[in-house]
Amino acid sequence: MMDNRFSHIEISLVIGGTAAVLMLAVLFNFPLAAAIVPGFLMLTVIALKKGYKSSELWQFSITGIKRNKNIAWLLAFIGVILPTWYYSGTIGHLNDLFLSLISPEYFFTAAFIAAAVMSLIIGSAVGSLSIIGLPVMGAAEALGIPAALTAGALVSGAFVGDRTSPLSSSFQLLSFSVELEQRKQLKTIVPTMLISAALTACIFFVVDQIVDKGSAGASVEGMNVNELLTGSLFVSLIPPLVLSIMILLGKNMKLSFSAGIGSAAVILLFRGVPVSEWLYGSIFGTGALGGFQGMFPFIIFILIVGAYCQIIEDTKMIQPYINRIFRDTTSLPKNTAKTIGVAAGVSLISPNQSFPILLAGRSLLPFWKTHFSKEHLARILADSTVVFAGIVPWSLLAILCSTILSVPVLAYAPYAVFLYLTCVVTMLYSMRKSRQAKKTVSAAS
Repeated sequence: MMDNRFSHIEISLVIGGTAAVLMLAVLFNFPLAAAIVPGFLMLTVIALKKGYKSSELWQFSITGIKRNKNIAWLLAFIGVILPTWYYSGTIGHLNDLFLSLISPEYFFTAAFIAAAVMSLIIGSAVGSLSIIGLPVMGAAEALGIPAALTAGALVSGAFVGDRTSPLSSSFQLLSFSVELEQRKQLKTIVPTMLISAALTACIFFVVDQIVDKGSAGASVEGMNVNELLTGSLFVSLIPPLVLSIMILLGKNMKLSFSAGIGSAAVILLFRGVPVSEWLYGSIFGTGALGGFQGMFPFIIFILIVGAYCQIIEDTKMIQPYINRIFRDTTSLPKNTAKTIGVAAGVSLISPNQSFPILLAGRSLLPFWKTHFSKEHLARILADSTVVFAGIVPWSLLAILCSTILSVPVLAYAPYAVFLYLTCVVTMLYSMRKSRQAKKTVSAAS
Protein backbone atom coordinates (compact mmCIF):
# COMPACT_ATOMS: atom_id res chain seq x y z
CA MET A 1 0.00 0.00 0.00
CA MET A 2 1.33 3.42 -1.00
CA ASP A 3 2.39 5.71 1.87
CA ASN A 4 1.73 9.19 0.48
CA ARG A 5 2.10 11.07 3.74
CA PHE A 6 4.49 14.02 3.55
CA SER A 7 7.29 14.21 6.11
CA HIS A 8 8.19 17.28 8.14
CA ILE A 9 11.28 17.77 5.99
CA GLU A 10 9.31 17.54 2.74
CA ILE A 11 6.69 20.02 3.95
CA SER A 12 9.41 22.39 5.14
CA LEU A 13 11.17 22.19 1.79
CA VAL A 14 7.99 22.94 -0.17
CA ILE A 15 6.50 25.60 2.07
CA GLY A 16 9.73 27.15 3.30
CA GLY A 17 11.29 27.16 -0.15
CA THR A 18 8.22 28.73 -1.74
CA ALA A 19 7.85 31.38 0.95
CA ALA A 20 11.55 32.25 0.89
CA VAL A 21 11.64 32.82 -2.87
CA LEU A 22 8.41 34.84 -2.77
CA MET A 23 9.78 37.00 0.04
CA LEU A 24 12.94 37.68 -1.96
CA ALA A 25 10.84 38.51 -5.01
CA VAL A 26 8.82 41.05 -3.05
CA LEU A 27 11.90 42.62 -1.48
CA PHE A 28 13.86 42.86 -4.74
CA ASN A 29 10.93 43.56 -7.07
CA PHE A 30 11.33 40.27 -8.95
CA PRO A 31 8.34 38.96 -10.99
CA LEU A 32 6.13 36.87 -8.69
CA ALA A 33 5.03 34.62 -11.54
CA ALA A 34 8.63 33.48 -11.94
CA ALA A 35 9.20 33.34 -8.17
CA ILE A 36 6.40 30.82 -7.60
CA VAL A 37 7.77 28.38 -10.19
CA PRO A 38 10.59 26.86 -8.05
CA GLY A 39 8.16 26.08 -5.23
CA PHE A 40 5.64 24.63 -7.69
CA LEU A 41 8.28 22.39 -9.28
CA MET A 42 9.53 21.26 -5.88
CA LEU A 43 5.98 20.41 -4.81
CA THR A 44 5.40 18.46 -8.03
CA VAL A 45 8.62 16.46 -7.75
CA ILE A 46 7.98 15.51 -4.11
CA ALA A 47 4.37 14.57 -4.87
CA LEU A 48 5.54 12.32 -7.72
CA LYS A 49 8.02 10.64 -5.37
CA LYS A 50 5.19 10.05 -2.87
CA GLY A 51 3.38 7.99 -5.51
CA TYR A 52 1.00 10.47 -7.12
CA LYS A 53 0.69 10.09 -10.88
CA SER A 54 1.52 12.93 -13.22
CA SER A 55 -2.02 12.72 -14.61
CA GLU A 56 -3.40 13.25 -11.09
CA LEU A 57 -1.20 16.28 -10.47
CA TRP A 58 -2.19 17.67 -13.87
CA GLN A 59 -5.86 17.32 -12.98
CA PHE A 60 -5.27 18.97 -9.59
CA SER A 61 -3.54 21.86 -11.37
CA ILE A 62 -6.33 22.32 -13.91
CA THR A 63 -8.89 22.38 -11.10
CA GLY A 64 -6.88 25.05 -9.28
CA ILE A 65 -6.52 27.18 -12.40
CA LYS A 66 -10.25 27.01 -13.02
CA ARG A 67 -10.94 27.95 -9.41
CA ASN A 68 -8.78 31.06 -9.74
CA LYS A 69 -9.91 32.13 -13.20
CA ASN A 70 -12.43 34.65 -11.82
CA ILE A 71 -9.67 36.35 -9.84
CA ALA A 72 -7.58 36.49 -13.02
CA TRP A 73 -10.49 38.11 -14.82
CA LEU A 74 -10.84 40.61 -11.96
CA LEU A 75 -7.18 41.60 -12.36
CA ALA A 76 -7.70 42.19 -16.07
CA PHE A 77 -10.78 44.33 -15.46
CA ILE A 78 -9.02 46.42 -12.81
CA GLY A 79 -6.16 47.03 -15.22
CA VAL A 80 -8.60 48.48 -17.78
CA ILE A 81 -11.19 50.20 -15.58
CA LEU A 82 -8.85 52.54 -13.72
CA PRO A 83 -7.31 54.22 -16.82
CA THR A 84 -10.79 54.39 -18.35
CA TRP A 85 -12.11 56.20 -15.28
CA TYR A 86 -9.12 58.52 -15.47
CA TYR A 87 -9.89 59.52 -19.06
CA SER A 88 -13.61 59.89 -18.34
CA GLY A 89 -12.86 62.42 -15.60
CA THR A 90 -14.26 60.20 -12.85
CA ILE A 91 -11.07 59.94 -10.81
CA GLY A 92 -10.36 63.66 -11.06
CA HIS A 93 -13.88 64.66 -10.02
CA LEU A 94 -13.98 62.13 -7.17
CA ASN A 95 -10.69 63.51 -5.96
CA ASP A 96 -12.05 67.09 -6.05
CA LEU A 97 -15.25 66.03 -4.31
CA PHE A 98 -13.35 64.30 -1.53
CA LEU A 99 -11.10 67.32 -1.07
CA SER A 100 -14.14 69.59 -0.81
CA LEU A 101 -15.87 67.45 1.82
CA ILE A 102 -13.04 66.21 4.01
CA SER A 103 -11.55 68.14 6.87
CA PRO A 104 -7.81 67.51 7.14
CA GLU A 105 -8.12 67.39 10.93
CA TYR A 106 -9.98 64.05 10.60
CA PHE A 107 -8.53 62.80 7.32
CA PHE A 108 -7.47 59.30 8.41
CA THR A 109 -10.68 58.68 10.33
CA ALA A 110 -12.78 59.75 7.36
CA ALA A 111 -10.71 57.63 4.94
CA PHE A 112 -11.23 54.55 7.12
CA ILE A 113 -14.98 55.12 7.49
CA ALA A 114 -15.46 55.86 3.78
CA ALA A 115 -13.64 52.68 2.75
CA ALA A 116 -15.55 50.65 5.35
CA VAL A 117 -18.94 51.87 4.15
CA MET A 118 -18.05 51.26 0.51
CA SER A 119 -16.72 47.76 1.18
CA LEU A 120 -19.82 46.83 3.18
CA ILE A 121 -21.97 47.95 0.25
CA ILE A 122 -20.10 46.15 -2.54
CA GLY A 123 -18.52 43.33 -0.51
CA SER A 124 -15.02 43.64 -1.91
CA ALA A 125 -11.79 45.11 -0.61
CA VAL A 126 -10.46 45.42 -4.13
CA GLY A 127 -13.71 46.90 -5.43
CA SER A 128 -13.94 49.50 -2.69
CA LEU A 129 -10.32 50.55 -3.16
CA SER A 130 -10.84 50.68 -6.92
CA ILE A 131 -13.72 53.11 -6.44
CA ILE A 132 -12.49 55.41 -3.67
CA GLY A 133 -8.84 54.49 -3.14
CA LEU A 134 -7.36 56.59 -5.91
CA PRO A 135 -9.23 59.81 -5.17
CA VAL A 136 -8.42 59.53 -1.47
CA MET A 137 -4.74 58.86 -2.21
CA GLY A 138 -4.79 61.80 -4.61
CA ALA A 139 -6.28 63.97 -1.89
CA ALA A 140 -3.57 62.83 0.54
CA GLU A 141 -0.87 63.76 -1.95
CA ALA A 142 -2.45 67.17 -2.59
CA LEU A 143 -2.71 67.83 1.15
CA GLY A 144 0.81 66.63 1.95
CA ILE A 145 -0.46 63.75 4.10
CA PRO A 146 1.67 60.55 4.46
CA ALA A 147 0.72 58.02 1.78
CA ALA A 148 1.50 54.94 3.89
CA LEU A 149 -0.77 56.08 6.73
CA THR A 150 -3.56 56.91 4.30
CA ALA A 151 -3.22 53.53 2.60
CA GLY A 152 -3.31 51.81 6.00
CA ALA A 153 -6.57 53.56 6.85
CA LEU A 154 -8.07 52.67 3.45
CA VAL A 155 -7.02 49.01 3.61
CA SER A 156 -8.37 48.78 7.16
CA GLY A 157 -11.74 50.06 5.98
CA ALA A 158 -11.74 47.90 2.86
CA PHE A 159 -11.44 44.72 4.93
CA VAL A 160 -14.39 45.62 7.15
CA GLY A 161 -16.71 44.68 4.30
CA ASP A 162 -14.46 42.03 2.76
CA ARG A 163 -14.86 39.87 5.89
CA THR A 164 -18.42 40.86 6.78
CA SER A 165 -20.56 41.66 3.73
CA PRO A 166 -22.72 38.79 2.39
CA LEU A 167 -21.74 40.06 -1.08
CA SER A 168 -18.11 39.23 -0.37
CA SER A 169 -16.56 36.17 -2.00
CA SER A 170 -14.57 35.47 1.18
CA PHE A 171 -17.81 35.56 3.21
CA GLN A 172 -19.36 33.03 0.82
CA LEU A 173 -16.23 30.89 0.80
CA LEU A 174 -16.08 30.84 4.59
CA SER A 175 -19.76 29.93 4.79
CA PHE A 176 -19.11 26.98 2.47
CA SER A 177 -15.97 25.80 4.26
CA VAL A 178 -17.51 25.75 7.77
CA GLU A 179 -20.94 24.60 6.54
CA LEU A 180 -22.76 27.49 8.21
CA GLU A 181 -25.97 29.10 6.94
CA GLN A 182 -25.21 32.65 5.80
CA ARG A 183 -27.61 34.47 8.12
CA LYS A 184 -26.15 32.61 11.10
CA GLN A 185 -22.66 33.44 9.92
CA LEU A 186 -23.51 37.14 9.57
CA LYS A 187 -25.00 37.20 13.07
CA THR A 188 -21.89 35.46 14.39
CA ILE A 189 -19.22 37.67 12.84
CA VAL A 190 -20.84 41.12 13.17
CA PRO A 191 -20.17 41.67 16.93
CA THR A 192 -16.38 41.40 16.68
CA MET A 193 -16.45 43.49 13.49
CA LEU A 194 -18.29 46.32 15.25
CA ILE A 195 -15.87 46.27 18.19
CA SER A 196 -12.79 46.14 15.95
CA ALA A 197 -14.10 48.87 13.63
CA ALA A 198 -14.95 51.16 16.55
CA LEU A 199 -11.49 50.71 18.07
CA THR A 200 -9.86 51.28 14.68
CA ALA A 201 -11.80 54.52 14.17
CA CYS A 202 -10.70 55.68 17.62
CA ILE A 203 -7.07 54.90 16.82
CA PHE A 204 -7.18 56.85 13.56
CA PHE A 205 -8.92 59.70 15.36
CA VAL A 206 -5.97 59.86 17.76
CA VAL A 207 -3.55 59.64 14.82
CA ASP A 208 -5.36 62.58 13.22
CA GLN A 209 -4.60 64.64 16.31
CA ILE A 210 -0.93 63.64 16.36
CA VAL A 211 0.19 63.70 12.72
CA ASP A 212 1.34 67.07 11.43
CA LYS A 213 -0.45 67.72 8.17
CA GLY A 214 1.58 70.78 7.31
CA SER A 215 -0.29 73.20 5.06
CA ALA A 216 -3.20 70.83 4.54
CA GLY A 217 -5.67 73.24 6.06
CA ALA A 218 -4.83 75.95 3.55
CA SER A 219 -5.19 73.50 0.68
CA VAL A 220 -8.72 72.58 1.61
CA GLU A 221 -9.87 75.99 2.76
CA GLY A 222 -10.11 77.43 -0.73
CA MET A 223 -12.31 74.63 -2.10
CA ASN A 224 -16.03 75.19 -2.42
CA VAL A 225 -18.28 72.14 -2.65
CA ASN A 226 -20.96 74.20 -4.42
CA GLU A 227 -18.58 74.70 -7.32
CA LEU A 228 -18.41 70.92 -7.75
CA LEU A 229 -22.15 70.28 -7.63
CA THR A 230 -22.59 70.59 -11.36
CA GLY A 231 -23.93 68.41 -14.10
CA SER A 232 -20.36 67.58 -15.07
CA LEU A 233 -19.65 66.11 -11.63
CA PHE A 234 -22.80 64.00 -11.61
CA VAL A 235 -21.93 62.63 -15.06
CA SER A 236 -18.46 61.69 -13.79
CA LEU A 237 -20.01 59.79 -10.86
CA ILE A 238 -22.05 57.54 -13.16
CA PRO A 239 -19.34 54.84 -13.69
CA PRO A 240 -18.67 54.07 -9.99
CA LEU A 241 -22.40 54.33 -9.30
CA VAL A 242 -23.14 51.83 -12.06
CA LEU A 243 -20.44 49.46 -10.78
CA SER A 244 -21.71 49.71 -7.21
CA ILE A 245 -25.34 49.11 -8.19
CA MET A 246 -24.44 46.12 -10.36
CA ILE A 247 -22.44 44.50 -7.57
CA LEU A 248 -25.13 45.36 -5.02
CA LEU A 249 -27.73 43.68 -7.22
CA GLY A 250 -25.64 40.53 -7.22
CA LYS A 251 -24.60 40.66 -10.87
CA ASN A 252 -21.51 38.67 -11.77
CA MET A 253 -18.12 40.30 -11.71
CA LYS A 254 -17.57 40.36 -15.50
CA LEU A 255 -20.89 42.06 -16.18
CA SER A 256 -20.45 44.54 -13.33
CA PHE A 257 -16.97 45.67 -14.34
CA SER A 258 -17.93 45.71 -18.03
CA ALA A 259 -20.77 48.09 -17.14
CA GLY A 260 -18.36 50.27 -15.15
CA ILE A 261 -15.95 50.38 -18.09
CA GLY A 262 -18.66 50.83 -20.74
CA SER A 263 -20.37 53.74 -18.99
CA ALA A 264 -17.02 55.50 -18.52
CA ALA A 265 -16.13 54.87 -22.18
CA VAL A 266 -19.33 56.58 -23.32
CA ILE A 267 -18.57 59.58 -21.11
CA LEU A 268 -14.96 59.95 -22.25
CA LEU A 269 -16.00 59.75 -25.89
CA PHE A 270 -18.67 62.38 -25.26
CA ARG A 271 -16.02 64.57 -23.66
CA GLY A 272 -13.80 64.35 -26.69
CA VAL A 273 -11.11 61.91 -25.59
CA PRO A 274 -9.64 60.20 -28.71
CA VAL A 275 -10.36 56.47 -28.90
CA SER A 276 -6.72 55.76 -29.69
CA GLU A 277 -5.56 57.59 -26.55
CA TRP A 278 -8.06 55.70 -24.36
CA LEU A 279 -7.18 52.30 -25.84
CA TYR A 280 -3.45 52.95 -25.48
CA GLY A 281 -3.89 54.02 -21.86
CA SER A 282 -6.11 51.02 -21.09
CA ILE A 283 -3.50 48.61 -22.41
CA PHE A 284 -0.22 50.28 -21.47
CA GLY A 285 -1.39 52.52 -18.62
CA THR A 286 -1.26 56.23 -17.92
CA GLY A 287 0.70 57.83 -15.11
CA ALA A 288 0.52 55.63 -12.00
CA LEU A 289 -2.23 53.50 -13.55
CA GLY A 290 -0.60 50.47 -15.12
CA GLY A 291 -3.33 49.33 -17.49
CA PHE A 292 -3.79 45.73 -18.65
CA GLN A 293 -0.09 45.30 -19.36
CA GLY A 294 0.73 46.16 -15.76
CA MET A 295 -1.72 43.53 -14.50
CA PHE A 296 -0.71 40.74 -16.86
CA PRO A 297 2.18 39.41 -14.72
CA PHE A 298 -0.20 39.14 -11.76
CA ILE A 299 -2.71 37.26 -13.91
CA ILE A 300 -0.08 34.63 -14.72
CA PHE A 301 0.94 34.54 -11.06
CA ILE A 302 -2.56 33.85 -9.75
CA LEU A 303 -3.14 31.04 -12.25
CA ILE A 304 0.08 29.29 -11.21
CA VAL A 305 -0.84 29.85 -7.57
CA GLY A 306 -4.21 28.22 -8.21
CA ALA A 307 -2.50 25.05 -9.44
CA TYR A 308 0.00 25.12 -6.56
CA CYS A 309 -2.64 25.46 -3.84
CA GLN A 310 -4.87 22.80 -5.35
CA ILE A 311 -2.07 20.23 -5.31
CA ILE A 312 -1.44 20.96 -1.62
CA GLU A 313 -5.14 20.68 -0.84
CA ASP A 314 -5.83 17.50 -2.85
CA THR A 315 -2.74 15.67 -1.60
CA LYS A 316 -3.70 16.63 2.00
CA MET A 317 -0.09 17.52 2.54
CA ILE A 318 -0.40 19.39 5.84
CA GLN A 319 -3.78 18.31 7.20
CA PRO A 320 -2.47 15.41 9.38
CA TYR A 321 -0.07 17.79 11.13
CA ILE A 322 -2.79 20.39 11.74
CA ASN A 323 -4.96 17.72 13.35
CA ARG A 324 -2.23 16.92 15.86
CA ILE A 325 -2.24 20.47 17.18
CA PHE A 326 -5.80 20.36 18.50
CA ARG A 327 -5.97 17.97 21.43
CA ASP A 328 -7.48 20.15 24.16
CA THR A 329 -11.25 19.71 23.83
CA THR A 330 -12.41 21.98 26.65
CA SER A 331 -10.70 25.38 26.45
CA LEU A 332 -12.25 27.82 23.98
CA PRO A 333 -9.51 30.49 24.47
CA LYS A 334 -6.67 27.98 23.95
CA ASN A 335 -8.22 26.59 20.78
CA THR A 336 -8.97 30.10 19.57
CA ALA A 337 -5.28 30.97 19.96
CA LYS A 338 -4.27 27.76 18.16
CA THR A 339 -6.70 28.47 15.32
CA ILE A 340 -5.34 32.00 14.93
CA GLY A 341 -1.84 30.53 14.86
CA VAL A 342 -2.79 28.00 12.19
CA ALA A 343 -4.54 30.75 10.22
CA ALA A 344 -1.44 32.92 10.38
CA GLY A 345 0.81 30.04 9.34
CA VAL A 346 -1.35 28.99 6.41
CA SER A 347 -1.76 32.62 5.32
CA LEU A 348 2.00 33.12 5.34
CA ILE A 349 2.51 30.21 2.94
CA SER A 350 -0.41 31.06 0.69
CA PRO A 351 -0.23 33.74 -2.01
CA ASN A 352 -4.03 33.97 -2.23
CA GLN A 353 -6.99 34.36 0.14
CA SER A 354 -9.19 31.44 -0.84
CA PHE A 355 -6.72 28.64 -0.08
CA PRO A 356 -6.23 29.48 3.63
CA ILE A 357 -9.98 29.89 4.10
CA LEU A 358 -10.73 26.53 2.53
CA LEU A 359 -7.81 24.68 4.08
CA ALA A 360 -8.31 26.00 7.61
CA GLY A 361 -12.10 25.73 7.43
CA ARG A 362 -12.29 22.19 6.09
CA SER A 363 -9.40 20.91 8.23
CA LEU A 364 -10.63 22.36 11.53
CA LEU A 365 -14.38 21.94 11.05
CA PRO A 366 -14.64 18.37 12.44
CA PHE A 367 -12.89 19.36 15.66
CA TRP A 368 -14.85 22.58 16.22
CA LYS A 369 -18.19 21.04 15.28
CA THR A 370 -17.62 18.19 17.73
CA HIS A 371 -16.24 20.06 20.73
CA PHE A 372 -17.44 23.68 20.38
CA SER A 373 -19.47 25.07 17.47
CA LYS A 374 -19.22 26.00 13.82
CA GLU A 375 -20.17 29.56 14.73
CA HIS A 376 -17.04 29.99 16.83
CA LEU A 377 -14.88 28.67 14.00
CA ALA A 378 -16.52 31.02 11.48
CA ARG A 379 -15.92 34.02 13.75
CA ILE A 380 -12.28 33.16 14.43
CA LEU A 381 -11.44 32.52 10.78
CA ALA A 382 -13.22 35.72 9.70
CA ASP A 383 -11.10 37.64 12.21
CA SER A 384 -7.84 35.98 11.20
CA THR A 385 -7.58 34.05 7.93
CA VAL A 386 -9.79 36.39 5.92
CA VAL A 387 -8.03 39.61 6.95
CA PHE A 388 -4.45 38.32 7.10
CA ALA A 389 -4.42 38.21 3.29
CA GLY A 390 -4.27 42.01 3.28
CA ILE A 391 -0.89 42.23 5.02
CA VAL A 392 1.04 39.19 3.72
CA PRO A 393 3.39 40.85 1.18
CA TRP A 394 3.18 38.01 -1.36
CA SER A 395 -0.58 37.54 -1.03
CA LEU A 396 -2.51 38.37 -4.19
CA LEU A 397 -5.02 40.47 -2.28
CA ALA A 398 -2.28 42.52 -0.61
CA ILE A 399 -0.59 42.95 -3.98
CA LEU A 400 -3.86 44.19 -5.47
CA CYS A 401 -4.33 46.68 -2.63
CA SER A 402 -0.76 47.84 -3.08
CA THR A 403 -1.14 48.15 -6.85
CA ILE A 404 -4.36 50.16 -6.65
CA LEU A 405 -3.04 52.53 -3.98
CA SER A 406 0.52 52.69 -5.38
CA VAL A 407 1.92 52.04 -1.89
CA PRO A 408 4.09 48.96 -1.14
CA VAL A 409 2.55 46.33 1.14
CA LEU A 410 5.43 46.60 3.60
CA ALA A 411 4.84 50.37 3.76
CA TYR A 412 1.10 50.33 4.57
CA ALA A 413 0.97 47.06 6.57
CA PRO A 414 2.04 48.59 9.93
CA TYR A 415 -0.85 51.07 9.70
CA ALA A 416 -3.60 48.63 8.65
CA VAL A 417 -4.63 48.38 12.29
CA PHE A 418 -8.04 46.81 11.71
CA LEU A 419 -6.33 43.70 10.33
CA TYR A 420 -4.44 43.26 13.62
CA LEU A 421 -7.16 44.28 16.01
CA THR A 422 -9.63 41.66 14.76
CA CYS A 423 -7.63 38.69 16.03
CA VAL A 424 -7.04 40.42 19.38
CA VAL A 425 -10.74 41.21 19.71
CA THR A 426 -11.81 37.70 18.74
CA MET A 427 -9.39 36.26 21.31
CA LEU A 428 -10.87 38.46 24.04
CA TYR A 429 -14.35 37.58 22.80
CA SER A 430 -13.60 33.86 23.18
CA MET A 431 -12.31 34.44 26.70
CA ARG A 432 -15.52 36.28 27.57
CA LYS A 433 -17.67 33.51 26.07
CA SER A 434 -15.67 30.92 28.02
CA ARG A 435 -16.26 32.77 31.31
CA GLN A 436 -19.97 33.07 30.53
CA ALA A 437 -20.16 29.34 29.83
CA LYS A 438 -18.44 28.53 33.12
CA LYS A 439 -20.82 30.79 35.04
CA THR A 440 -23.79 29.10 33.36
CA VAL A 441 -22.49 25.67 34.33
CA SER A 442 -21.82 26.80 37.89
CA ALA A 443 -25.28 28.30 38.19
CA ALA A 444 -26.90 25.15 36.81
CA SER A 445 -24.99 22.91 39.24
